[in-house]
Amino acid sequence: MTRASNTPTAELSQVPFVDPSAPSLQLFVSALSGRGRALRLAPQAAALLRERGWEVEVVVTHREDDPGQLAAASTHQRVGVFGGDGYIAHIASEVGKRGGIVIPLPGGRGNDLCRCLGIGTDALAHIGTLPQASEIVSPQAGTIGRFRDVDAMRVAPLAHAGEAQNLDAQGVLSSEASQVLGLVSFGLDALANQIGNESPFSSGTLAYAWGAVCALAKFKPRTMEIEVDGQVRRIRGWLVSVSNSGWFGGGINIVPTSNPSDGKLELLTVDPVPKHQAIRVLARVLATRRVDDPIVHVETVSRVKILDSAGLIAMGDGDQVAHGSVEISVQPGVFRVFA
Repeated sequence: MTRASNTPTAELSQVPFVDPSAPSLQLFVSALSGRGRALRLAPQAAALLRERGWEVEVVVTHREDDPGQLAAASTHQRVGVFGGDGYIAHIASEVGKRGGIVIPLPGGRGNDLCRCLGIGTDALAHIGTLPQASEIVSPQAGTIGRFRDVDAMRVAPLAHAGEAQNLDAQGVLSSEASQVLGLVSFGLDALANQIGNESPFSSGTLAYAWGAVCALAKFKPRTMEIEVDGQVRRIRGWLVSVSNSGWFGGGINIVPTSNPSDGKLELLTVDPVPKHQAIRVLARVLATRRVDDPIVHVETVSRVKILDSAGLIAMGDGDQVAHGSVEISVQPGVFRVFA
C-alpha cells in the first residue's frame, strides 16, 4: 500500500498475504470525500477486494495531492476509485486515456455518478456483487455485461479579445478546459451546491436540501445569453443546466432521459415563475427526488455555449468548474467502468 502523503494508517498498512499471480488493482482513496467516509471504510473495502481475488495497492490522497496527476503517473490498467463524484471524475479520465478499466466506489456525500451507473451508495455492498477478479480480467469478461463506456462533458472558457493565439479548432481555450461527468449548472442549483458544500451535513441529500432552501431565499431569476447547437437564445429563469448523467443533489434524478453513454447531452431550463411557485416546485423535488413540472424544460443537445452567464458561476460534479463564458460539449467514451 502507498500513500500520496504522510504515513500509512495502521489498518491500511496491514496487508495480508496475497497470491503474487493474482490480478492487480490500484485503489485510490480520498481522505476528504464524504467528510472522511471513504477513508474510514477503505480498510474494509480493500479486504473485500482481496477476498474477490485482487492484489490491491491502496493509494490515499489528501488535500495537497492532485489525484489526476497521480492517476496519470500510474501504470495500472485496473483502478478502483473510492470517493465523491469529482474525485472519481479526475481519476477515471486519466485512466481512460491509457485504455484502463475503472471500478467506481461511492465514498462522497451525494454519490450521484454511482447512482446513475446503478452502483448505489453503499461501496461495501457493491464490492460484494462483483465477480471474482479472474472473471473480470479473463478473455471472456465481455460476456459479463457490466462493462460500460462513459461520456464526459468538456467545459472550456470562451476566448476574449487578445486571446486568439491560445484557441483550439473550436475557438475555446483548450488549455483551461475541464471535464464533468454529471451536470454543469448555473443559477439556483449551482448556488445550492455551493452552500451545501459549506454546510456541516455529512449527507449529500441534507446538504443540498439546506443549500436549496438558503439559495431560494436570496436568488432571483437571471437572464442569460446562450448558443445551443449554433442558435443564439436569451433565456430568463431560475437555472440553466447541461446534463450528461441526469443526477444531482444527493439523489435527485433531474433529467431522467439522460444517459452518460449515448453521446448526447440534455439542456434543462426553469421558467422565471414567482418565488411562491418556485418554492412549491422545489418542495416537490426535494420530497420526491424527481422533477416533473410544466415550468421545467428539457431538450437534447450536443453543444452549448454560455455567451453571457449574468455573472453566475458554473458548478459541475460538486465543484466550481468555470466563471463567465464557456462552451460545454460532449466527449463520448472518455473511460470504461466495470459497474
